[in-house]
Amino acid sequence: MFENVNHFEQSDIGLLRYNNEDSYLVVDQYCTGYDLEKFGLFFVIADGLGGHAAGEIASKMACEEAVSVYYNGDAMARQGSDGSELNVSRLEKTIRSAHHKIVNFSNEHDELRGMGTTLSTLVLSDGKALIAHVGDSRIYRFRNHSCERMTIDHTENQLLIDTGKIQSGQESNHCYRHIITQALGGGGALNSVFTRAENVRRGDRFLLCTDGLHDLVTDNEIENILIEHSSPRATSDALVNAAIRKGGNDNVTVIVIQT
Repeated sequence: MFENVNHFEQSDIGLLRYNNEDSYLVVDQYCTGYDLEKFGLFFVIADGLGGHAAGEIASKMACEEAVSVYYNGDAMARQGSDGSELNVSRLEKTIRSAHHKIVNFSNEHDELRGMGTTLSTLVLSDGKALIAHVGDSRIYRFRNHSCERMTIDHTENQLLIDTGKIQSGQESNHCYRHIITQALGGGGALNSVFTRAENVRRGDRFLLCTDGLHDLVTDNEIENILIEHSSPRATSDALVNAAIRKGGNDNVTVIVIQT
């Protein structure tokens, strides 16, 4: 079922940070102990919130909890729902579970109060791409030589776009781009989780990345790199190197998936 899926992951501390607060996990066809036929392949990326306590702990905890709950947790069946709808619901449940675990853990450890993270998950199952997302990490799809952003940022900048105060593509010109409106943990409530389900076509490529990439490398530049490079490893190298060349002022993590 998944023999044609290839992927490569890369994480770099960048040029200015002293630790890496990004995390990622992959459950692929070579992993044992997971019901891949029922639940699919799982890719998740997280960025511990800068300026908050122990972001690296929050991002790692979120990834591990998401994988554990998705494959092992219970999910209520909805009457009339197909498998992909059930798994999208399951994905959302995993993110909410990760949020509660981070909140509870930080409440038990005073030195970790306020820790938080973004989280973006992609599941490939039964010809579908299932997405659940919170924060400003991103998922892109590359199809027919064109790159499409599959997630919506939970940022103050995105609110300005939604209300028509700025145009999409102008985010980097505004100081609000780093202000997160939704995150896991962080001391606040998790009001909404972005979810999406799309058909997968043979040859689709997906990119999961933290803002250490897309804050410095524009969507057009990301698209050109995906056009220029075909293998997941070469694409990952080129994306990370592009962010480093532009200053590398944050941790940068990418997962590139070829279907």
